[in-house]
Formats: sequence, structure tokens, C-alpha cells
Amino acid sequence: MKLTLASTSKFKSDIMNKAKLNHFLIESDFEEISSNFNDVYKYVEDIALGKAMSVLNKVDNGIILGLDTIVYVDGKILEKPKDLGEVRKFLRLCSNNTTSVITGIAMINKDTNEIIKDTAKTKVTLRNLSDKDIEYYVENEPDKMYVSGFVIETVISNFIEKINGSYYNILGIPVETIYKHLEELNIHLYDLEKDKN
Repeated sequence: MKLTLASTSKFKSDIMNKAKLNHFLIESDFEEISSNFNDVYKYVEDIALGKAMSVLNKVDNGIILGLDTIVYVDGKILEKPKDLGEVRKFLRLCSNNTTSVITGIAMINKDTNEIIKDTAKTKVTLRNLSDKDIEYYVENEPDKMYVSGFVIETVISNFIEKINGSYYNILGIPVETIYKHLEELNIHLYDLEKDKN
């Protein structure tokens, strides 16, 4: 069975490879817009489905997977920061606070046209970050402009108080939830085709 991720993210692909979720990559050209601003779960599901649908005509068979991850704190969705000032602002929002990392998951079975939508949620509680801590992050985190909130697996990991939920979800690939739905479709790890490229 062919599993196609509607993304060309090497980072996400590497995580799936480590979990032995063999897959193919196709770039999604979906403009990440949803009208469900008042419901963050529907918001990420809509975008995940939009990504999956955008590659529908480029895939012959199997399962298409769309994913979208946001950081949600104090009623606000944190998008990718526009500048370093916004990086600092996001970190202050997350400091001494619990944030929710929410991933929308959409699967389209190209063979049956069945669509599965779901979300995965992980709560991350950070200890208090001083201004010096924030500046250290800004100066030393190479990926700070590419994520909402913070990069969990590097500098910020020193300040984590608690994680409640899937660690992989924080990285944008909730492998446990993805595989649960594959099993519901009677697809197992040993069924997934490898990309020979």
C-alpha cells in the first residue's frame, strides 16, 4: 500500500522514516486558509484536508496524508513569526504557561474515496523564561523563524516542566494517531511501500 504525505518537509519525512511509516512525498500547493477561526480543531482539520486534496490528482492509488500543526495559547493561534520581535513575544506568551500543540490529520483513501479527519493534542508546560533565557534562544536557535511558538527539541527543552500527550505530535507528526487510523483501514507497517528514489 502506498502512503503519500502531502508535503516535501525533510524534517517530517525523517520522523516518519524513523517510525517505519514508509511513504512518498508530493508537494502541496494549498494556500493555508480556513474559515473556522473560532474552532482550532476544525481549523487544523480543514487545512490538513486542503493539503491532502491539493495532491489528489497527482496520486494514482493508496492513502494521501495531510497534516497541519499549530500552537495555541491563551485563545491565540501562534503562526510562524514575522520577525525576531514576534519570536520574543511568542516566547513570553508561552513562558510560565501551558500551551496546546494541535495537529490536524486528514487521510484520503484514493481507492475508496473514504476520508478520515482527526486531531492530536499535546500540552506543553514551560517554566518561567527570563529575558536572558529568551535572548539566548533567539541567538542560538537556527529554526526560530520556521515554527509557531518554539522549537521543542533544542534550547527550549531545558525549560520544559511537563509534557502531556504525544511528543511526536509536537514535532508535527503524531505517528501514534496516524498509525491508529491506518490500522482501522487494515493497513499495517509491513504493508507500506518504500520509496525507491
